[in-house]
Amino acid sequence: MTDNVVKEYSQALFMLACEEKAEKEYLDCLKTADSLFSKNPEYILLLSSPNISKEERLGIIDRAFGARMNDAVVSFMKLLCERGHIGGFGSCVADYERLYNERCRIRVATVTSSVELTGAEREKIRLMLEKKYNVGVNLICKVDPSILGGVIIEAEDTVIDGSLKSKLRDVKDVIKA
Repeated sequence: MTDNVVKEYSQALFMLACEEKAEKEYLDCLKTADSLFSKNPEYILLLSSPNISKEERLGIIDRAFGARMNDAVVSFMKLLCERGHIGGFGSCVADYERLYNERCRIRVATVTSSVELTGAEREKIRLMLEKKYNVGVNLICKVDPSILGGVIIEAEDTVIDGSLKSKLRDVKDVIKA
């Protein structure tokens, strides 16, 4: 599915969510389904299979999600399935989330640390970033032992590298010079 098609589908769903004042509810449903698809990639293959009738594939979506999710989100998945675009579901979810974040003035920041951050540490970083950018911040925390210590914060086009690995590299460069 091309980027333009992804944007058309996600924008249409987002506009519907806005009309219903259910942007967050839709996002939560989309992320739940996307997580399920990520954990079980064979499910997308099943829903894309030309060997299974369209009615059966739509029935699978109904049985899996119909009782648990917003009807419009289920219909969205069925539409993607009908049109042969279910493989692009994850891209649609990412674009919907981008639209949601823009509307709600939320910036997504990725924080990489050498060890798992405590709740207090996460909150301190989140508050610091909210103050810096003057918007809400959603943190995605990752652990990468190779950075040795400290944190690396990536927020859109800004990278704050406070890792021990980068500091050691800087010292090494100074010694070499």
